[in-house]
Amino acid sequence: MTNKVLLRGLAAVALIASVGFTTQHTHSEGCHGFVPENSMYIPVGMFATGGITQEQFNDVMDRIEKIYTPEVEAAGDKLRVNRLWTDGTVNASAQRSGNTRILNMYGGLARHQAIGYEGMALVACHEMGHHNAGAPKIDSWYGGSWASNEGASDYFASLKCLRLLFAQDDNAAIVSTMTIDPLAKAGCEAQYSNINDQLICMRITEAGQQVANLFMDLGKDKVPAKFATPDKTVVRRTDNSHPKTQCRLDTYFQGALCPVAIGDKLSDTDYKAGSCYSPRDAVGTRPLCWFAPN
Repeated sequence: MTNKVLLRGLAAVALIASVGFTTQHTHSEGCHGFVPENSMYIPVGMFATGGITQEQFNDVMDRIEKIYTPEVEAAGDKLRVNRLWTDGTVNASAQRSGNTRILNMYGGLARHQAIGYEGMALVACHEMGHHNAGAPKIDSWYGGSWASNEGASDYFASLKCLRLLFAQDDNAAIVSTMTIDPLAKAGCEAQYSNINDQLICMRITEAGQQVANLFMDLGKDKVPAKFATPDKTVVRRTDNSHPKTQCRLDTYFQGALCPVAIGDKLSDTDYKAGSCYSPRDAVGTRPLCWFAPN
């Protein structure tokens, strides 16, 4: 047995113990990972360029817990964020065990060269979205529909979660260190009159570009995803699985451009609540490359 196989086996055993798959009185319901299953594994100490530190990783998780624990507890549930820093898996996932909403956040993804702080925050927000993003939802293994689908979770990440997570930062200083796509910058400036709202929107587009670069690396995509080349696909039925890279970037961008107030609640049954939608809104709606508004 190779060291890598042994390490992965031990990590799997630790994860099973930590999230309670063997609990007798509750059942666990899982979601697909943030990215499709892949064989990449990045142990601690294996990144040279890109990736974030453990301190940055923990800061993202601290913010998620601070923002969403009150909301989750008000609904009668508990929030658990499993900080699996030493696990080199390049992915993240969400699951539900009884009344506990769980996020499994892996260090391998945080160490990937494409990921910065903004990208890691988007991944955590996406996984929170499986619990909180509302419609459209996926029927679970047990017949319920606790989990929002992949596209809804992407949309939630940029529409609600990242805005809350970045709200108190010195966004002018942070954005000044970034090279924001000109089209993304122009879109943010056109949608928002408040300077900080514009800057947060720009940071969200940076987060979207980082994870799009991650998807491209894992999927060996040959054509880069760009804000200027939106996916023209129109689905007949809502796609609950992972959209293609360009479609996911489009979703992050549209969520960032939707000016609906953060406090406007999303709904488990009405996709229009708390979001932008056609024909009322010209921009900021869920892209038709994965969403069929019927």
